[in-house]
Amino acid sequence: MTTPGGRAEPAEPHVKDMAATWPDILRLLPIALRGWAYEVDGTTVEVGSADRGATIAVEPLPPRGFGPVEIPRSRVALAFRGLNAGEREAFLSQFDRAFQRGGG
Repeated sequence: MTTPGGRAEPAEPHVKDMAATWPDILRLLPIALRGWAYEVDGTTVEVGSADRGATIAVEPLPPRGFGPVEIPRSRVALAFRGLNAGEREAFLSQFDRAFQRGGG
């Protein structure tokens, strides 16, 4: 949706339940955010500028257990600003690819 001035309105946050710890996320951020300037403040990442980019907030969740194996989890909320639907989709696609894990 756009404002009367043609700017994109902030979208609802996109929330993910990810099998990753905060250190895992920090390690992969340069790949996930390739092409974007970003700044880390605690467990929040500010991406882009005040007018165009995203805020990524990470919150640890209890691990998910599969028998004796525990999988770490984090709630990751991405709140976009100044991006249209296509730009948000491209951002999320790149973000998701950076965190894909191989399986067999």
